[in-house]
Amino acid sequence: MPVETPNHSPTRILPLLVALPLALATAASHLGTWWWGLALIAHFRPHLAALSLVSVGLGLLWRARLGAALSLALLAVNTAPLLPYLGLATRSSAAPPANLRVLAYNMHREDTDRPAFRELIEREQPDLVVLSEISGDVTALAEETALPAYRAGEPSAGLLYGIVLFSRWPVQDWHVERSADGVGSVLSAELCASERWQGCLRVIALHAAPPFWDGADTQAQQLEIAARLAAEAHEHRAVLAGDLDLTPWSPAFAELLARGGLVDTGLSRGLTATWLSRLPFLGLMIDHVLVSPDITVIDNRLGAQIGSEHFPVTVDLAIPSASP
Repeated sequence: MPVETPNHSPTRILPLLVALPLALATAASHLGTWWWGLALIAHFRPHLAALSLVSVGLGLLWRARLGAALSLALLAVNTAPLLPYLGLATRSSAAPPANLRVLAYNMHREDTDRPAFRELIEREQPDLVVLSEISGDVTALAEETALPAYRAGEPSAGLLYGIVLFSRWPVQDWHVERSADGVGSVLSAELCASERWQGCLRVIALHAAPPFWDGADTQAQQLEIAARLAAEAHEHRAVLAGDLDLTPWSPAFAELLARGGLVDTGLSRGLTATWLSRLPFLGLMIDHVLVSPDITVIDNRLGAQIGSEHFPVTVDLAIPSASP
C-alpha cells in the first residue's frame, strides 16, 4: 500500500516569500522616529494594507497556512490606522451651522489653470484661502481670481516654501517664523474682526519641506513651530492648513496632532488622496486642514484637478464664540 508523502510543492513557499519582505517593511514603518528613510515607509500604509490583502489571497489560494497567517496579521496591523478614515463615522444632526470655509491649495507654480482656479473661487466662495507655490504677481492673481481682499504671508517667488493667506476679514496681526536653516517658514495670523463669531481665531499656514535628506530636518522644525503656535492660540482656537508633505499615518503627523492639540478634518472626507490621484493606492494624503477640538468639522471635500498635481481641499467649519 503506497505511503502518502507531504506536499513540498514550491508554490507552498511562495506566499511566505512574499509575506516576509512585507513583514520587514511593516516593521520598519513603525521605526520612523529612528531615521527619515524608515519614516517614509509609513506614508504608504494603504499600499502596505493592499499588498497584505494580496498576500493573504496567495496564501489561501496555494493553501500555505504559515504564509496566510502571517499575511493576515500584517493585514490587521496595516489596516488598523486606516479605519478612522474609512468614512464609518456619522455626522450629528445637532451640529452647528458652518461659519467658516477654508480652501487650501498647492498651485504648483504655472501648472494651475488660472480660469479654472477662478471658477473654483467663484463657486466655493471661501472665507480663507491658503496658497503655496504661487507663480507670478500675487496682487495680480488676487485681482484676477476674486480672492478674499485681505492678505498675509509671503509668496513663493524666491522662497521655496513660502505661503500666502487670503482672508475675508482684516488680519489683525501676522508674522512668519523660519526654521533654523532659514529655508522653511510658518505663517501665523490672528483673525479678530469676523462678525460670525466673537473673539480671535489663529490661522497657521505652511508648505512643509519634503521629509527626506536635509528637508527632513527643515520639516521637523516647521512642524515644531506650527504645533507650538497652535497650542498657544488664545482659548486654544486654531486652524492649521497647507501642504504638509505628510500622510496621516506618519509618526511626525501624529506628533503634530498631539503637541498642537489638533484634530484632522480629513477624517470626515474618508480615505481620499490629495496628491497625484484621489485613489489612496495611487496618490498620497499630504494636503491638510487641522483644527482645535472645540471647532466643529461640518465638511471636507476635494475639488477637481485644475492643473496642479494637488487637489484643492475645501473645509467647512463651525467656529464657536470665545468666552465672555
